[in-house]
Amino acid sequence: MEQATSSPNKLRNGAINAVQKEDLPIHNWYRFVLSYPPHLVRQYMSAFGVTQKHLLFDPFCGTGTTLVEAKKHGIPSAGCDAHPFAALVSRVKTNWELDPKLLRHHLSRILRRGETLMLKHGLASLSLDAKLFQELGNLDRNGYALTEDEEKLLPTGFLSHRPLQRLLMLRDEIMAEVERRPCDYREFFLLSLSSVVANGAGNFAFGPEIYRTKAKPDYDVLGHFARHTHQMLTELTKIRISIPRPAKSEVFCTDARELADMPDDISTVITSPPYPNEKDYTRTTRVESILVGLLRDRQSLRQVKESLLRSNTRNIFFDDRDADEVKEFRSIQKVCQQIEHRRIELNKDSGFERLYHKVVSHYFGGMRRHLRALRPKLRKGARLAYVVGDQLSFLMVPVATARLLAEVAKAEGYKAIGCDLWRERIGTKVRNSKTNEKTVRVREEVLLLESP
Repeated sequence: MEQATSSPNKLRNGAINAVQKEDLPIHNWYRFVLSYPPHLVRQYMSAFGVTQKHLLFDPFCGTGTTLVEAKKHGIPSAGCDAHPFAALVSRVKTNWELDPKLLRHHLSRILRRGETLMLKHGLASLSLDAKLFQELGNLDRNGYALTEDEEKLLPTGFLSHRPLQRLLMLRDEIMAEVERRPCDYREFFLLSLSSVVANGAGNFAFGPEIYRTKAKPDYDVLGHFARHTHQMLTELTKIRISIPRPAKSEVFCTDARELADMPDDISTVITSPPYPNEKDYTRTTRVESILVGLLRDRQSLRQVKESLLRSNTRNIFFDDRDADEVKEFRSIQKVCQQIEHRRIELNKDSGFERLYHKVVSHYFGGMRRHLRALRPKLRKGARLAYVVGDQLSFLMVPVATARLLAEVAKAEGYKAIGCDLWRERIGTKVRNSKTNEKTVRVREEVLLLESP
């Protein structure tokens, strides 16, 4: 496979993935920590010669980076994601039809009623008195609490009691205020609430893995929500003025391995599927998904996991058959065998470790199903860019994701036209046969394909 020449990047690692200041509007309403940056989308829209006459598709749209960037450039787009929270984020960020004046009216009422309700239940305004930001002991639940099933889904320690009560009260006021409006008005405010959770109210952070931080005894939920929603409204107003007739953008909540309901005549795909690793993508947005009502119990969580591409041991199920799709690929089977041999050699015997080799085979089998489902939707000669990363997550056995995915794509009739180095993660240490340590570079690449 030839190395493509369409990537002019000179930065490396963290800097190359950083969002540029001019790209923050709309994109920064809510952004998944592992998202690629808008300038990467622009780079491949330019390399592929995408125009307003084309349809750009992102089958793993996440929080909408590709779709928002397409819309900003007047390019029609569509996207899908099996995770309902990701689909919600993308819908809100690409819906520029909402009336900012009406949203401001509702915001004013939500804030006023929210503050009154919090005061009624003994939660004084932290925006007015910073001294109240201290632990005051547990309050009665006062009817504002997660259900027992929701609490079982919430990672331990990710939300303190008082911030949680404030979030639930504000959520209820949002639901009551826009009850008679179309659901997209409600989702606008719920997205802002989700940003408050992920960027302040919660006891968790990303580095890039999600981890628990020091507990916050209280948090200015109302003030943060007011500031962030005001910023969203300001940016929405400006974009509506600068782009009065925006291009159409559709968002679907569906499994990327089943694309029958997606639009036809797609000319370009720019996307980043999950990587085969041990990141549980449902855990990364678990708190937000619970608070906005998208996850209510273990059954709803399982349904989401079953609809996702298999990429980690937390969403492998007994009846999964995606691995059957790649039995004839010797290269993939060799990697799976190496992982299993390494597990036995190291005497790793946990239930999750026993699934490591299965994750890899299910992952590439699922990607084959995706590429097969996508092919009938593509225009002849369509160009595709898949941002993927090599992995060492499974007992340090190398998984060359882009190379193996290229083999799978060729089996489905696609032509691999290049592979650009996006960035390298440096610093992973592995032991060689002489027990000496060496540092390896893990590549993130953009696999370029062309449809027949």
